[in-house]
Amino acid sequence: MNTTSPAVSSSPSAASQGDARQVLLIASILVGFGVVMVYSSSSVYADGRFGDSGFFLGRQIARAVCGVVVMFALSRVPLEFWQRVALPLLIVGVTFLVLVLAIGHGRSASRWLTFPMPSFLPSISFQPSEFVRLVLVLYLADVLVRKERDIGHWWNGVVPRIIIIAGVQLLILLQPDLGTCLAVSIIAGAMLWVGGARTAHLLATVGLAAPIVAVSVYNNGYQMKRVMSFFVGADSQQAGYQMSQSLTALGSGGFFGVGLGSSVQKHFFLPEAHTDFVFAFVGEELGLAGCLSIIGLFVALAIYGYRIARGAATPFGFLVAVGVTFMISVYAVLNVGVVTGMMPTTGLPLPFISYGGSSLLWNLCGVGILAAVARQSTGSLPPRVGAGFVADRTLAHATPIRAGWRRLQS
Repeated sequence: MNTTSPAVSSSPSAASQGDARQVLLIASILVGFGVVMVYSSSSVYADGRFGDSGFFLGRQIARAVCGVVVMFALSRVPLEFWQRVALPLLIVGVTFLVLVLAIGHGRSASRWLTFPMPSFLPSISFQPSEFVRLVLVLYLADVLVRKERDIGHWWNGVVPRIIIIAGVQLLILLQPDLGTCLAVSIIAGAMLWVGGARTAHLLATVGLAAPIVAVSVYNNGYQMKRVMSFFVGADSQQAGYQMSQSLTALGSGGFFGVGLGSSVQKHFFLPEAHTDFVFAFVGEELGLAGCLSIIGLFVALAIYGYRIARGAATPFGFLVAVGVTFMISVYAVLNVGVVTGMMPTTGLPLPFISYGGSSLLWNLCGVGILAAVARQSTGSLPPRVGAGFVADRTLAHATPIRAGWRRLQS
């Protein structure tokens, strides 16, 4: 009699494939929801300025379609490719950051690069800092794998990584863009910590960076106004106007909202309606139920990102999954925190929801790479994966990255 157990369909690899499909699905739902909210929040403004209520809608749809296609394509790219090109991509990103200081443009800061195209095509504009935050994740994942034996040491491990991160941050800070700089700090710090850097070393780095941030805030009037209006309070008709209108929008929505398309705040009351403060319109038109739905989707994406990192087949895949998950989660938390008045205005978009091509494209690229980590995983807690990467719980302390993997388990 044959006593061999039949293969079960719920194998680890099948579970990993399911995680990949889930993150792709969640991102697609968020993008679709974002398209609807961009139109709802921008239609009055677009009609008044351009004579076309769907002006921003058409552009966002085109960007969303391109981004989703790229996301699904990147989910099939082997992780080895990203490990090989991580450093060259970072060099390209830093070059763009230098160029944006020389020839960039923007309303209150030089944050955009525009590349002219033939007359029959529109020019291409993008925000280099959005590209750099993703390639920095890839670079840190690669270098932490290559230098994992040194990361626990200050001079040989942490300082060289901090120099690269600080260089990127300085170029972003000079635009000036303090919000993105702080977000990159949190993402990079999380990766270093999970990658095995000592907590004391990271805290020392924060202490060294704090005076630089203080000087930046002091020397940039609009940054100082934002900080002071948060901590001290400001006139609701002057520096605190945007925050006041955001809270009014959230408060007027109740539990189920005033109805999709029925916002009052979009009639030229709340600035940046379809970009940084689009979450306020979710609260006004769809109420607390709509806000909790969006937050729930981001929480689900973070949970699946954790699952994918936990079951990654290689150290590089593990760190990439951690970095991408933090990248999206940090931006979501900071944006919602600003819109709800829990922190000073940062100017950061809500991932997948806010209007804009750069943020949308690179977030979708990140999700595509996250799905690739899942698809190349052998499942959660493999006994041995990659070149010497032992994921067994009893051996997780052997190197800093395994210690980071252990930290993720706790």
